[in-house]
Amino acid sequence: MNAKSCDIVFFLAVSVLIKCRANTNLALSQDSFRQILRSFTPVPDGRTSNLSDTRIIYVNRSVRRQISFRFENITSLLDHPDFDLQKPTVFYIHGYVEITSDASVLQVMDAYVKRGDHNILVLEWANLAFGNYLNVVLNVKEVGKESGKALGKLLKNGLSIDGLHVVGHSAGAHVAAVVARVLKKNGFTLLRLTGLDPAYPGFYPAIDTHPINSKDAVFVDIIHTDGGKYGTPLSIGHADFWPNDGKSTQPGCPPVTLILTNEYICSHWRSWQYWAESVVGGNFVARNCANYNAFLKGNCSGTARMGLQATPELRGNFYLRTASKEPFALGVTGVA
Repeated sequence: MNAKSCDIVFFLAVSVLIKCRANTNLALSQDSFRQILRSFTPVPDGRTSNLSDTRIIYVNRSVRRQISFRFENITSLLDHPDFDLQKPTVFYIHGYVEITSDASVLQVMDAYVKRGDHNILVLEWANLAFGNYLNVVLNVKEVGKESGKALGKLLKNGLSIDGLHVVGHSAGAHVAAVVARVLKKNGFTLLRLTGLDPAYPGFYPAIDTHPINSKDAVFVDIIHTDGGKYGTPLSIGHADFWPNDGKSTQPGCPPVTLILTNEYICSHWRSWQYWAESVVGGNFVARNCANYNAFLKGNCSGTARMGLQATPELRGNFYLRTASKEPFALGVTGVA
């Protein structure tokens, strides 16, 4: 999309924003149309749409201390004096039209920094995650393959597969699944794979890439927050967590807003917010139930914890309630 076209889209978006705020009670802000504008932007400024421009970021001690590695020189990461092979490693993959300076990445990274016991890696694939959504869906497989090969190099040079946890949000969950499949093909079976509201459009049914599923790792856990819209409404993991029935509108999200705005995506984004809170100790207690109606009636068989504290023996669907603002975790109150 050229600069003139972007200017036109921006002008129209701002015009709609001003008109809507003046005449309705719609929840909108100056950033409401950011994701829409990015969908008309083929690549972020200064980037190219080549796979070789995709990067893995190492976050060292602070979210502001990010060191970038390209796939071809990824093994040099292991020479960094602060990279500790004795620690577990999280590999986080962002979603559609997101960049590593967005809250959806920074908040998750900062949670791990505060926790202090993980090596933190982020797949920065914004150069192939911007623009037309269909094109991005078609990029998922190749991005996942090359990322998987890069992680394979780290594993062959000393990184422990036992401590590697891959976490993906939205379309990034499906990239994560491809990463896991590539690792398995090369003799490394991922012990844990987490999907944060895996993207629904373009993957159910699959256009090109088979979506994340329970065959991809020893333990696959899924957090659903916008089922049937941006996120899948299907049980696809070993353990599927459904806070507030796993659908929009999640507590605290605007009940009325414009389609495709940031506010409209609020429920989809709750998945990474819940995850980040769990990383720093948020206690999201859930109950194992057949469905949400059974949960509301108390017809459930046991409890588990959603988020980082989920344990690999869990099987089935788990339901809970959350608060409308941070801290979202309600502990046992969320299942009472």
